Amino acid sequence: MRAAVMHSPGSPLVIEERPRPRPRSGLVVDVLACGVCHTDLDLLDSEFTRTPHVLGHEVVVAGPGGEPCLVYGSWGCRRCSHCRSGDEAMCEGVIIVGVHADGGHAEALVVPDESYLYPIGDLDPAMAAPLADAGATSYRAVRRAMPASRAVVIGVGGLGQFAIQWLRLVADCSVTAVDTAPAKLCRALELGADEAFLPMAEMEPAPAVLDFVGTPESLHLARSVVQRQGRIVIVGGGGGTMPVGMEAIPYETWVTTSIMGSRSDVTTVLDHAQRGNVECHVEVLPLDDANTALGRLREGGVTGRLVLTL
Repeated sequence: MRAAVMHSPGSPLVIEERPRPRPRSGLVVDVLACGVCHTDLDLLDSEFTRTPHVLGHEVVVAGPGGEPCLVYGSWGCRRCSHCRSGDEAMCEGVIIVGVHADGGHAEALVVPDESYLYPIGDLDPAMAAPLADAGATSYRAVRRAMPASRAVVIGVGGLGQFAIQWLRLVADCSVTAVDTAPAKLCRALELGADEAFLPMAEMEPAPAVLDFVGTPESLHLARSVVQRQGRIVIVGGGGGTMPVGMEAIPYETWVTTSIMGSRSDVTTVLDHAQRGNVECHVEVLPLDDANTALGRLREGGVTGRLVLTL
């Protein structure tokens, strides 16, 4: 099978032939589409990523019988309280596809169990792939930020654009979008944001702030625009930290991180997508262009999501 393989940190992926997986357990499925995410860049740059390794965690595959299915990519122990509640991303021993196990930037993938496959119905596989992370992760973040009558969304790339739609769709919340890229701010307004600002603009404090960037600068902005007794939900892994103390943030501010969605989040997100309630601007590229996709993502020139098809 063909795969885009990481052989060393910071080096370009190599498109090469590999043996088709023959696992002792689980099932081998053919990959139809797989998203390209900033997490992939983080892994590509990290000295801690085991190599050789195949990236890709937003995966749509041909399930049993050929039915297109979204892969729920957080594979837990299936015994702890988190796993039993369907929140396997919280499992202490979680294995994340494309992070701890080879991912979907290849023609085939090993999935531990058929229960991790969620049929996508009539959705286009390339359009459905971002739902696995960008869709479900943003949905979880919005769910944890509510209730609120107004929210500030910092960073309106792929995840932030989904968050705007969730805030309007399931929370009936007014939205202020913040980004450094004017094109993304225009897209945010098209998706339902009530107002859109560059980071240096003055903004009215809000009861909820969702930070999809996570840099020192964005976290400073988050605590400057949250109101007392508000909520800050940090989703972006930009390496920033936030001081927490009686005088460091507005009184009684609730600060949390939020990661990948639960099984029920994926089910809800898929249901909304199948009913046409959410949209995502997707640009499709072939597997051979994996390095091109990562390069464009690194340069910050992607308005929505990039997806590799096989």
